[in-house]
Amino acid sequence: MADNIRARVRKRFDLWVARRVPARDAVTLNRRIIYVLPTRNGLMFILASGLIFIGAINYAVSLAFGLAFMMVSLFILSILHCFNNLNQLQLSSQPCMPVYCGEDVAFNIVLSRALDRKHESLELCFPDGPLAHADLALLDREQVKVFTTARQRGYFKAPLLRVTTYFPLGLCRTWSVVNLDQYCLVYPKPIPFVMDAFAGGSGGEDDSAMAVAGSEDFYGLRDYVPGDSLRQVAWKSVARGQGMHVKQFVDYVDDKVWLDWDMFYGFGVEERLSRLCYCAQQLARSGKPYGLKIPGTEIAPASGTSHRNKVLKMLALYGQQE
Repeated sequence: MADNIRARVRKRFDLWVARRVPARDAVTLNRRIIYVLPTRNGLMFILASGLIFIGAINYAVSLAFGLAFMMVSLFILSILHCFNNLNQLQLSSQPCMPVYCGEDVAFNIVLSRALDRKHESLELCFPDGPLAHADLALLDREQVKVFTTARQRGYFKAPLLRVTTYFPLGLCRTWSVVNLDQYCLVYPKPIPFVMDAFAGGSGGEDDSAMAVAGSEDFYGLRDYVPGDSLRQVAWKSVARGQGMHVKQFVDYVDDKVWLDWDMFYGFGVEERLSRLCYCAQQLARSGKPYGLKIPGTEIAPASGTSHRNKVLKMLALYGQQE
């Protein structure tokens, strides 16, 4: 029950903050977007100082008064130092590597500080994501990877980033929420399956075709070897006295593979994209040229890393506007 209430309050607060914080590539934290609240330890600390103060009044103990006042002073100083630990911290975004749907995205955040400031014991995270730690006490600049899960293909926008610190005593929690305008390209999730031999295309005697033994087109003559079929003997050459030769025939097969939308007829859109993604992965590893045909788009057969990325990007953005 308490966890549900806490989650609702946090969600409402994040929505309120999102309306106040526009999306930017770089942000410098200031008093307008920094928030401070006592932690559970801080509340216990204040309660203890209050009990000591009440006891000092009842028993007129000067040392107890001094202890209560010192504790309150420490708490106030903790608020100021905790606030200053985030104040003027600079955050900027960097490009991130594409991932497949369902994988963790590593968003690159660059933290930097002014020469006269230090920022220690920093925690960065996205909602429902793991914590990333940073410290700018000695370094002027540090790049931090903050992870979250990509749950759909296409351009995935980074959620609101939360920067938190409990420095120096853990009595106060100071945090800020920023909206860095970061996007990550998310490919469809590959679905493994048994890949049968792909159709090689239309075939033909062009530069991209390869010849294999067959019975379609005449290729040339070779010397007769005992055991060869007499049907393939070039009897005209024998009649001319040129010796016994055997006719050679070949079939021309295009070695380029087309990944076609209709290869997976009967599947839904996302399932088709996932299977095409898996095919592109496997063909890219083999080095075999391949092309892509999906509704509204066609990519000519090629090979290499850049071609693979182009195909995967087209699959990721199918049905979406760039």
